[in-house]
Amino acid sequence: MPIYEYACARCHESFEELLVRKSDEADVRCPTCKSRKVERLMSRPAAARVGGGGGASRPAPACGPVG
Repeated sequence: MPIYEYACARCHESFEELLVRKSDEADVRCPTCKSRKVERLMSRPAAARVGGGGGASRPAPACGPVG
């Protein structure tokens, strides 16, 4: 179940919405002003980091050997 980020065209509030089905997107309303004039925003992808240092990021370790 993806969480999408939206912005309201009426009051300019940004908010997140959990959608179970794609068809639920038609029912998304602004939590502040209750307007249905909302626009889905492009979210930044999450990146996994290993370790707590401030150095270069590395990919998360694999689950185990393949094969």
